[in-house]
Amino acid sequence: MKKLIFFLAIIIVGLSLWFLYSEIYSTEAQYTDQVSFKIEEGETVIALANRLEEQQIIRHGWLFKKYLSWKGLDRQVRRGTFEVLSPITLARVVEALSNPSTNEREITVIPGWDLRDIAEYFQKEEIMGETNFDAFMPPVAVNLSLTRQLPQDMFVDIYEPPFQVLQDKPWSVSFEGYFAPDTYRVYKDASVKNILLKLIKERDSQFSEQMYADIKAQGRSIHSVLIIASILEREVRTSRDRRFVSDIFWRRYDRNWALQADSTVHYAVGKKGSIATTAEDRDSLSPWNTYKYHGLPPGPISNPSLDSIMAAIYPEENDYWYFLTTFDTGEVKYAETLEDHNKNVWKYLR
Repeated sequence: MKKLIFFLAIIIVGLSLWFLYSEIYSTEAQYTDQVSFKIEEGETVIALANRLEEQQIIRHGWLFKKYLSWKGLDRQVRRGTFEVLSPITLARVVEALSNPSTNEREITVIPGWDLRDIAEYFQKEEIMGETNFDAFMPPVAVNLSLTRQLPQDMFVDIYEPPFQVLQDKPWSVSFEGYFAPDTYRVYKDASVKNILLKLIKERDSQFSEQMYADIKAQGRSIHSVLIIASILEREVRTSRDRRFVSDIFWRRYDRNWALQADSTVHYAVGKKGSIATTAEDRDSLSPWNTYKYHGLPPGPISNPSLDSIMAAIYPEENDYWYFLTTFDTGEVKYAETLEDHNKNVWKYLR
């Protein structure tokens, strides 16, 4: 009798293991080339298992939950749209959940890009969303009205919960400068708004409490630091030059001199490529024209790198008041006097 019971137990265990293996790796829930399903934010594993069983994407919800737990994935299920190619087995469904490439994509925002560049990149990459991108754009890019107020009250949730980096950003300007350049993984079906929020969140994380304290101790604002950083990003290339030019710009600003940064004029008139400007460009009435108006422009002109932000916060003292960047090599030529600067202009830019 004991031998019979032992033999039956062996058969039962064997059949059970065969059943589990078959249901996980071999048996198809449906015979089709491909199925797709969506996981919503906050959906539990239990709710997901029940729904997938109802949709015949899996055969057994209970086995799905057990297999997820065994694979250590029951706490890592993320929202998004997932695709499963034939055969539609439970193992392949779970594999789709564990593979970020099935519902995510990679995007790269380059340091120095402005919102027009980002918008063109999103359009090229076919990144779509329900949010009108114009609401994030600078007035000079949307239309030529210098008094246009952006409808940012439509995006009040960007400030709730508040990002500390936005604490002194005027509502009358766009989010230019507040997007951190980097490479990101985003959901394929993410809206433009959610992607931009991710970029703002990353910018917020770049500022340490020490940086905030140092900005305050200098009598600056975060917004003004981002403005200077955005200009540095477009004007010069190396960390050392950014620190030098940062000191020049801040001293000019503190003495109410015109910054006379070609990059700001370039931004105001909507030009691309080289930041060289013409006399006509410099006659622009745009408040971003730092040849015509003293002080800082209303907002940043690009989305600067962390290196440019650090240079804006921690400039390197020097005796120069003027500089130019050569067209061919990007080398920066400094001058202490206007006379010497004009000599550099004739030598390197004519």
